[in-house]
Amino acid sequence: MKYASVSVKFPVELDGEIERFIDETGVYTNKSEFIKEACRAHLRELNDDTAIAALRLEQLLAQAEQSRQSDTDIDVALAALGENVDSDDLERAVEEARKQTSEQVYRSDT
Repeated sequence: MKYASVSVKFPVELDGEIERFIDETGVYTNKSEFIKEACRAHLRELNDDTAIAALRLEQLLAQAEQSRQSDTDIDVALAALGENVDSDDLERAVEEARKQTSEQVYRSDT
């Protein structure tokens, strides 16, 4: 497996927390392993996020408007994205967005 070398800057306090965690638990052998696993976990979390699925859907629709892709290809891609969206999460996100929009409109009117 090929590896990329990445330089990461973060606060000294965070570095100390990571070092303490590694020393106290032995769960990870070094900071590199810890950061690699943290990035993987964060990517999994983001890929499961309803807002990210909605963003990808929005981007796909924008590309579809400018593309010569067939309707069938677009429908297949949309269906695949739709499988990643939890309807309850989507409903909560829409309700929260409506609430925030309503509050912003109210604040701007007063």
